Amino acid sequence: MTKPLAFITGGSRGIGLEAARDLLGRGWSVAISARSTAALVAAEQDLASPDVFAIECDVADRLSMQQAVERAEAALGPVAALVNNAGVIDPVAEIADADPQAWMDLLDINVGGIFNACQAVLPGMVERGRGVIVNMSSGAAHRPVPGWSAYCASKAAVAMFTQSLHAEYGARGVRVHGFVPGAVRTSMLMGARASYDNDIARLDADDLLPPELPARCIGWIVAQGPADMGGTELSIRDPELRQRVGLEERSKW
Repeated sequence: MTKPLAFITGGSRGIGLEAARDLLGRGWSVAISARSTAALVAAEQDLASPDVFAIECDVADRLSMQQAVERAEAALGPVAALVNNAGVIDPVAEIADADPQAWMDLLDINVGGIFNACQAVLPGMVERGRGVIVNMSSGAAHRPVPGWSAYCASKAAVAMFTQSLHAEYGARGVRVHGFVPGAVRTSMLMGARASYDNDIARLDADDLLPPELPARCIGWIVAQGPADMGGTELSIRDPELRQRVGLEERSKW
């Protein structure tokens, strides 16, 4: 029996890599994409599974994204789930000081990348009458973080895009979720913490979550099919979600 395929953008490290590992453990095959060939090679070796397909892809480039999905499907079958994990935080700067091109580039990746990925997989999902899309959201979608104007704006856009996806495709068998992973110990966040003094930078490093925890949530959302949560933004801070996923409690989330 063919294993269902999850396509994970930004899958070479951090939450994306651990989500791939979790889904492999749940009996899925995974396609992981990233811009760095070296990072993909390392991730593929780390995962060490014949059910992994690694492909270089720039999510901000519509053709690159489309071709990546086509190649993954040719190798492992139709995409049953899309995890839109690729994203950047830079530029971290106050608005008057931010590099204008870098600011717009972030939107191309964080928002345009999700649009491109969804356009690549939605026709097949609609034709088959089923599919799952998980968009990585953030608390920054709902509250400003000084120095993070581009990132906050992008995540606010993603939150509404997720609702739009559900409104348009939820009744056609495509289950859509936003997911807030919390403050996670990733290279992206650690770099941002060092760049600007704000509440995130002042968090105790011991309070940052290991990427394996949000990855378990993503794996559960994709594989377990919480239909009653479709169209909602799920958060690792939600005790009900943690209970359903089976995460052990800790002092801080």
